[in-house]
Amino acid sequence: MMRKIKASSAQAMLPIDRFARWVLIAVTAFSILLLIGPSLIVIAISFEPRAYIAFPPSGFSTRWYQAVFANQQLLDSILVSVRISLAVMAICLLIGVPAAFASIRGTFRGRAALNAFLLSPQMMPGMVIGIASLFFGAYIAFRASDLMLILSLSVFCLPFVVRIVMARLADLDPLLDEASANLGAGKLETFVRVTLPQLAPAICAASAFTFIEAFDNVTVSLFTSDVRARPLPVELYYLVQFDSSPIIAAISSLEIGLSFVVMLIIAKAVGLERLGR
Repeated sequence: MMRKIKASSAQAMLPIDRFARWVLIAVTAFSILLLIGPSLIVIAISFEPRAYIAFPPSGFSTRWYQAVFANQQLLDSILVSVRISLAVMAICLLIGVPAAFASIRGTFRGRAALNAFLLSPQMMPGMVIGIASLFFGAYIAFRASDLMLILSLSVFCLPFVVRIVMARLADLDPLLDEASANLGAGKLETFVRVTLPQLAPAICAASAFTFIEAFDNVTVSLFTSDVRARPLPVELYYLVQFDSSPIIAAISSLEIGLSFVVMLIIAKAVGLERLGR
C-alpha cells in the first residue's frame, strides 16, 4: 500500500518537475542572451553602410573596418595598448605567481595581512586607483606617462592573477613537493619542475585575463596615460564624444574578436576544461 502511495505521489510530482526544468532552461537562456546580446548588436551595427549608428543595419558593408585600418591615429593607439598590456601582464605574473605561492604555501606571520594587501585593489573601483595614481604622481613630480599607466594597471590587475593562481595552488597536493624534496630536489627545483607545470593552466588563464583587462581598461588609463600616446580605450573615449559613425562599433567588434582569439589560443594550448582544475 505504501509503495502505491509513493509511486502515485512521484507521478503527481512529474509535471511540477517538468515545469521547473523548463523554467530553469528559460532563465538560463535569458541570462545567456543578456550576456551575449549586446555584443551581437555591436557586431551587427559595425556592418551598417550608412554614416550613423542604426539597428537593425540597413545593409552590409565593411567600410568601417577599412576606416579603422586607414586611421593612423587609431592604429597607433592599438599598438600602444598592446605594448602596455604585454608589460602589465609580465609584471603581474612576475609578482603574482610568487605572491600566490607564498600566500598558500607560506607559514610566516602576517600571511592573512599579505593576502588582504594583495587583493585590496580588487575591492576598489578602477577610477579610484586612476585618480589616486594621478595625485600620487603629481605629488612626487611623476607625470602621466606609459610607465605610470603600466604601474597603475599592474596594481589594478594583480589581484586577478593572485586569485586565479591561489585557487589552483589550493587544489594541488603538497605531498608532491615533499616527495620531490625526499628525492633530493631543492625548493627552487621543486617549484620549477613540479609545481610550475601544474600551474600552467592557471597561469595561461591569468595571462589572458590580465592582457584583456589591461587592453580594454578605460577607468585607470583615462587618468594615467600620456596625452601624446593614448591607448585605445582612451582614444575611443574621446572619439565617441565627437563621432557617431559605426567606426566605434567596428573597433569594439575587433576587441570582441581579440578576446575570442585569446581564449581560442588557450583552448588549443591547454584546454578550457583544465582552467578550472
